[in-house]
Amino acid sequence: MKKIDKAKTFLSEQLHLFKCPVCHSSFDALDGYQLSCTHNHSFDLSKKGTLHFLLKPSKSEYSRPMLLSRQRIAKMGFWQPMLDTLYSLIENKTGVALDVGCGEGAHSAYLIEKGLAGPVIAFDISKEGVNLGAATYEDIFFLVADLAQSPFATEQFDTILNILSPSNYEEFNRLLKPGGQVIKVIPGKDYLKELRAFQPKENQSYSNKEVKDKFMTHYPKASEHVVRYSVDLNDEEVTDFLNMTPLGWHIEASEKETVSLHHITVDMVILVGNKAQ
Repeated sequence: MKKIDKAKTFLSEQLHLFKCPVCHSSFDALDGYQLSCTHNHSFDLSKKGTLHFLLKPSKSEYSRPMLLSRQRIAKMGFWQPMLDTLYSLIENKTGVALDVGCGEGAHSAYLIEKGLAGPVIAFDISKEGVNLGAATYEDIFFLVADLAQSPFATEQFDTILNILSPSNYEEFNRLLKPGGQVIKVIPGKDYLKELRAFQPKENQSYSNKEVKDKFMTHYPKASEHVVRYSVDLNDEEVTDFLNMTPLGWHIEASEKETVSLHHITVDMVILVGNKAQ
């Protein structure tokens, strides 16, 4: 089945998960490959099986070469220990999951491989990221969308995944079913410390206290799970690693030899909160 037809089937079955980002009304028709709301705003499925819901152009630093580097790093297993822990924390593995700020979708794809069995919708403002994800992974429905004007219906999601990306807790609570989970991954103080060594001295240390405190304000009973490990990279993987993260984009070639980048520290905190019943 072509990707566009597979996406059409998904939409037909899951139309209740979406709302129009223009007027906030429900979608009531899927005519061919065109989705229309009750006020006749329409959105067309692309040949890749994606929907574009951005209401205005959005600049993204995520170029295709950067995203390909990110994808290769994901495929070599860089994030797997974190994702293994995250998977164990998902309460409803057959529920509807929303991956917020998905990039090229590798995190959700790995969780599906682990056993995540319900519908998975992933979105990002990066069209390049969404296109790459849609071209690579079969079992995720990809959208180009903005969290500030999200095209999703109220109280329809069991799990929101928010992995190293911005949050909007008021919107998360609107989207979640009562009792639904927000699972947010944030850097720990030693996250990628080998790269931080190249930063100006005032930027070499990192504190996640402000981000963590904000999460706890919205989810006072949240749990916290520290995940810390190291990853060994070969020369090709070091190049991809430097390309995939803004911390690596401005490092001069002469500087790279001053600190070893073949052994990288991954230090992250997984925060898990539930919407009140």
